Amino acid sequence: MFSRETSLAIVGADLSTAKAASRRVEIAACRPGEPLELKRRSGTRGGSRVVTVYSPRGIEIGYISPSDADQVAGLISIVRAIFQNADTFGAVGRFTFDGSAPTLPAPKPKPERREPPRPPVDEFCDIFPKRRAVKGQAQAALPR
Repeated sequence: MFSRETSLAIVGADLSTAKAASRRVEIAACRPGEPLELKRRSGTRGGSRVVTVYSPRGIEIGYISPSDADQVAGLISIVRAIFQNADTFGAVGRFTFDGSAPTLPAPKPKPERREPPRPPVDEFCDIFPKRRAVKGQAQAALPR
């Protein structure tokens, strides 16, 4: 059983069907937090019931992964979903199973940008005298 709120995979965006291109375009148009609509289909896929996922514009973006579809199909009347993000397999949705509104997870903080460490100071650089360039001479003279 799922926890109160969880993220689930929405797969099928790249199936070799006529809907594949429109699914990818619609997934790209979805923004995090947009509500998703779930519909149960007749039949099975991979031995599990099929639950399709639609964008707010009514375009099918995929279906719930077969490993989770049976549990979601049994609770479809109270399940609420929002778009979380696009992924290589399709998309990720955020789901609640108690009728409450799902929320997006807190964004991960960006790592602090740090400057690379400076090279250490050479403590022996003052041992040797510095050479001065003399105007018109090829060689540098030592300080007096």
